Amino acid sequence: MFHRGKLLVFAGSFLIALYGLSAIFYGKVVAGNEAYKELGVFIDVFNRVKSDYVEVPNMNTVQEGAMRGLIDALDPYCSFLSREQYDSLQKRKASGNAGLGIVLSKRADVIYIVAVEHDSAAAEAGVRPGDYLISVNDQDVENLSILEVDSLLHGPASSKVKLTLFRGGITKPLVLELVLKNPTSNPVSSKMLDGNVGFLNVSSLSNASAEQIKIKLKTLISAGAKKLILDLRDCADGTPGDGADLANFFMRSGVIYFSQNRQGEKVQVVEANPEKYVTDLPLVVLIDGSTASAAEIAAGALKDNQRATVVGEKSFGIGSAQKTIQLKSGGLLILSTAKFCTPSGKIIQDESGSKTGILPDVQAPEDDQRQDLADSLYDEKDNAEKYKQFQEETDKIQLDKALEILSKDRAPAKKAA
Repeated sequence: MFHRGKLLVFAGSFLIALYGLSAIFYGKVVAGNEAYKELGVFIDVFNRVKSDYVEVPNMNTVQEGAMRGLIDALDPYCSFLSREQYDSLQKRKASGNAGLGIVLSKRADVIYIVAVEHDSAAAEAGVRPGDYLISVNDQDVENLSILEVDSLLHGPASSKVKLTLFRGGITKPLVLELVLKNPTSNPVSSKMLDGNVGFLNVSSLSNASAEQIKIKLKTLISAGAKKLILDLRDCADGTPGDGADLANFFMRSGVIYFSQNRQGEKVQVVEANPEKYVTDLPLVVLIDGSTASAAEIAAGALKDNQRATVVGEKSFGIGSAQKTIQLKSGGLLILSTAKFCTPSGKIIQDESGSKTGILPDVQAPEDDQRQDLADSLYDEKDNAEKYKQFQEETDKIQLDKALEILSKDRAPAKKAA
């Protein structure tokens, strides 16, 4: 009974807030008899809850719940924080910025781990891309925003964090204790492969500067590289500018990405700066399901401009711009105000799911090949050693395909999708 009453309070307040916010944010005025009729129903429900609910509802709590419900109905990267929640978040940020090395999103309204940085605390503890996060230090994260959850995963170096995870293929949640640490691994690495192929791996674009990447790239060219592989697998962070800088090293001219508003109008067009250009050597870009955000901007630009062949698996799909709004109440509102598109007009982040992300020019491994590999390697999905072997074999298939493409005189140009 109590749960039903609370649900009614939430529902009524949510609908009232929905109409109110529509007017505030977009300057719309509800007009027409039908709209007023629907609003009248919402007000009637709201008044009934106020007058008939078994307890006197805390209207501040109800309002905050309604606001959160409204924002949660948008995309995963929108957030509403009350003043208390915002103050708590600020205190956690001030306590330290050591982390676990994971990138978060939401799927089916559950916190989802997109990527795990190599050599991070999360990787060492066995956290995997595709895991769902249930709780942090026994605090349920189901109703928290990505921003709040991410703040729970940062703090003073050497402090401990307990994670409860759900993983496909197992029946019980996993409970792991991790130690927060500052990033120690180099987010940019390079090496020479046989056939004068330079291999450039970028595992993080938020921890790597454009200058670091540029130096590694030029070092490969100086070492005699005639062809290049840019590995963006598991690279899921960074700003749009980081992705644009990376793409620009391989593009003398052309559009790198543009953003569009709710009307589909272009609000920002970012083009290559010839002064940042480094090389036109034949190029293959490697991506996977943990490639996201800035790395998707780079991969999409190089693909659409026919500058590179993209090999691997469809990327995750994170590509929206957020606006932070400080509320009079002291709370914080974060709204997605634009979406990023590749030069051909492909929206990187599409809430429909099937259309989101960057599709590779060449899928590797192919579906049948991936299934055969999984069947041959393990029948217990949570076997850590076999999982590692599966990932290594997948990486090898993708690298071999990239080398096969580069074995020709030049990486073949591909039509934009």
